[in-house]
Amino acid sequence: MRLMNLGRKLAISFLVVCVAVTVAYGEEDETAQTPTATQQADETAQTPTATQETVEKAKTPTARQETIDVEKGGVLVEKRKLIIEPGVQYSHTSRARLAINGFTILQAIVLGKILSEDVKKDVIMPFINLRYGVTDNLQFELKVPYLFRRDRQAYESNNETNEYTVRDSDIGDIEAGIYYHLVQERENIPDVVINLKGKSRTGKDPYDLDTEYLGADGGTRLKELPTGSGHYGLSAGVTLAKTSDPAVLFGTLAYYYNFERDVGSGYGDVKPGDSIEVSLGMAYALNEKLSTSLSYQQRYYFKTEQNGDDLADTDFNVASMNFGVNYAITDRVSCSVSIGIGLTNDAADTTVEIRLPIRF
Repeated sequence: MRLMNLGRKLAISFLVVCVAVTVAYGEEDETAQTPTATQQADETAQTPTATQETVEKAKTPTARQETIDVEKGGVLVEKRKLIIEPGVQYSHTSRARLAINGFTILQAIVLGKILSEDVKKDVIMPFINLRYGVTDNLQFELKVPYLFRRDRQAYESNNETNEYTVRDSDIGDIEAGIYYHLVQERENIPDVVINLKGKSRTGKDPYDLDTEYLGADGGTRLKELPTGSGHYGLSAGVTLAKTSDPAVLFGTLAYYYNFERDVGSGYGDVKPGDSIEVSLGMAYALNEKLSTSLSYQQRYYFKTEQNGDDLADTDFNVASMNFGVNYAITDRVSCSVSIGIGLTNDAADTTVEIRLPIRF
């Protein structure tokens, strides 16, 4: 409980800081937008023409455009502009299943043999995203996550019900990527954005975790939890987006590749299964500040290979329906809240995410 309480406190503190930054920026904007009498006189003398105003408006995205862009995954940052996006994600998974011998790779590795078990997993993941506009069409992105995990197993063995809980926390796998706006939307042609991402293995390795021996019949169980996959990865994807004012329709196709690695510890060469992801959705602007979104996301994981052989029961089908709301608090700050509902047995039951993009 101490670990989860710490996680909650950190998440709450994290959001308080974000709100404080938002208020500060809001006050700064108001102060900057209130001219003195002298400034008013100067501005009157330097009033831009209608043509100049039109050009400036075309260059500077409105709050409505930004809220839509956040949802459709387009190039969000203008040249030499920076967006710092703190956020926090919570996911809950509950399963009643029969355990298997060996291990599987998704969010954790299961070692040993348990006759039947009810597994509940809770993950709190504060993170920070950095997005920088290299050019008007090229964007760099960096994501640094930190995970607080709690896994609880209630299982029956020898006609007795037992419960075992593991709590752990550590940095996750840091990710970086580039986005390129390949095609600009016009008439019947949608926006086309391509991306290339890389994933590190900065998170806690799942192969060298402390375990506890339960005897010949019980096998072993984990005493700590992984916060990373233990493998480097690459992904490539393409996003299409088409405006149908006041809505935007978008779709994404991506492929994820995991690199093979000799993990030792008796496992040998292990290669987590690659995966392919498809998502379709719509973002709808209710007004200049508020937009909503609805999307469907599905990701299929191929089987994990060990020493060149496929491992049984290591392919996964993760599908979810996501609902989101984005509100532009000021010209520089917006708040995005999304809720995901798992549609398959391999997906998390519920996922809640809060993001606070701050524009510099």
